[in-house]
This record gives sequence, structure tokens and C-alpha cells, in this order.
Amino acid sequence: MADYIPGGDAAFNAWLDNFVTYATANLANLGLVAGDLTPVTTAQTAWATALSAHVTA
Repeated sequence: MADYIPGGDAAFNAWLDNFVTYATANLANLGLVAGDLTPVTTAQTAWATALSAHVTA
């Protein structure tokens, strides 16, 4: 099975942003509540901070 998560920082970042946007907009359809996304959005914030530091370095 092919990996659905793209390689490369820019492609992964775009995928993650899209994933969080879609999941947030479709919580009920996915059988989720807002709290279910808290770990994901926390990780997204950490990723964005680390990516920014990496690009700056």
C-alpha cells in the first residue's frame, strides 16, 4: 500500500494543514468531537514551530 502522507517538509505541511482543516469542518461526519482533535492540533503547532526554526537555521 502506498503511503498517503507525502514526503518532504513543504508537502507534509500542506497535507497536515488540509487534514486539520477538513477534520475540523467535518467533526460530526467523522464521528469526532472537538476534543478529539486537540492532540492533532497540538502536534500541528509543534510541527509548525519546529519547521520554522529549521527553515530559519
